[in-house]
Amino acid sequence: MTTPHDLPGTDLSGSIAFITGAASGIGQASARLLAAAGAQVALADRDGDGARTLAREIGARALAIELDVAERGAIEPALAAVEAQLGVPDILVNSAGIGACSAFWETDPDEFEYVLRVNLTGTFLTARAFTRRLLASGRPGAIVNIASTNAFIPATGLAAYCASKGGVLMFTRVAAMELGSRGIRVNAIAPGSTLTGLTTMAFSRPQVEEAFLRHTPMGRFGQPEDIARAVLYLASPLSDWVTGHLLVVDGGQSLRGLPLYLENLTST
Repeated sequence: MTTPHDLPGTDLSGSIAFITGAASGIGQASARLLAAAGAQVALADRDGDGARTLAREIGARALAIELDVAERGAIEPALAAVEAQLGVPDILVNSAGIGACSAFWETDPDEFEYVLRVNLTGTFLTARAFTRRLLASGRPGAIVNIASTNAFIPATGLAAYCASKGGVLMFTRVAAMELGSRGIRVNAIAPGSTLTGLTTMAFSRPQVEEAFLRHTPMGRFGQPEDIARAVLYLASPLSDWVTGHLLVVDGGQSLRGLPLYLENLTST
């Protein structure tokens, strides 16, 4: 089997990756793959036990950090702890995210704001703290933000989620423009329907599963590992001349639009 070290440009030895949402789903798969490529990995998640379990699995190159990106004051101390124990991170993967499902006029304003605080503001604040430390070190680096195909395809019932991921996409592009001359690349990934703890229950309903698979040319849901391979590409020297890009990883699903309707997700 081909490993990252077998592919020119994917050896991340000497790099330090800070990964939010690392205890599960896309963040967890990304942490495993970046560690396999030789990076030291800081596993940040509000599920501290999950982060510590993954750190034990990965071994000596992993550090678990309990962090809720919705808590503004917690991000700087988390990065300071990583710097003290591993060094200044040069790779950031913003994978922490949540969803909510209701018609926008029935959405509680506090819930709407919380989704934005985690998905968008959390991405901004983590990238800000990461970038300031990396600029001070004088080293190049890479930021990979996990957006969504819902950053550019609207879906009923997902006003808060779509707004947050659309914001992540535009933030990525602005940050790429501002940091390009400073040696820091900023890109985003738009996963399609990927089976994670956030989505599995909704996709398991027969009518929802059939609708999504019918609209996906490759005929299957994504797995976290599918997205993690894109993270490795954007974090590694393979993408040294790529910045401000949205890499869609969805099995062709967005070619036909998403059959995501409020009644599909809320019906019993």
